Amino acid sequence: MIRFLLSFLFVCLASLSFSQGVIVLQDKPFVYNQLRDTAVWNRLVSSRGFADLSVMEQDFFYWTNLMRKNPGQFGETVLQEFLRQFPEASSPDAKSLAADLKKAQRNLPFLDPDHGLCVMASTHAKDLKSRNGIISHQSSTGKDFVQRIKEAGKYRCGAENVFVGTPDALDALILLLIDKGVKDKGHRKNLLDPSFTLMGASFEEMNSKKAVLVQDFGCK
Repeated sequence: MIRFLLSFLFVCLASLSFSQGVIVLQDKPFVYNQLRDTAVWNRLVSSRGFADLSVMEQDFFYWTNLMRKNPGQFGETVLQEFLRQFPEASSPDAKSLAADLKKAQRNLPFLDPDHGLCVMASTHAKDLKSRNGIISHQSSTGKDFVQRIKEAGKYRCGAENVFVGTPDALDALILLLIDKGVKDKGHRKNLLDPSFTLMGASFEEMNSKKAVLVQDFGCK
């Protein structure tokens, strides 16, 4: 199974990063059983608009915030189990991720669901799906990321990750973190950035084994 990644970052509406990577893994699910962190989950459940998200989108919010709560622990548990089940993912990129997670700040700001960013992510994911899962930050009407986030609301900073691959929230998060082949590790930096406090996410399934994920970050 081939997964594609694309990231974009802006601060104060200035373009800073644009990068893409590809990773090929065995066509099988990642099996990981862990008791749910009730503190993370309860905060999400009480967040406005969370109930309107799909199960996959809710899971993606959960795993992203769990990782940000304790990146080092996530690296020692979830990442290591993923590499055990998918040894082909072991690479210098995975090793650098383990190191980055270990030294990352604990209790990074919680990423609360944001209506504007969720609508923005959903609109772009649907657009990319309609274009056969193309990887792009530009809409079919020619609007780039900066134009789209300006329309979504007033944000002081923001970023966007795009993923095409297995329709699984945890799988997508791990691959965005590994960022295989992406020199500037843009997806990873976005996910570990302490500036962000808001998030939107949308999965659009193309078939049973392929989905488009758009993840938008913001701060006000």
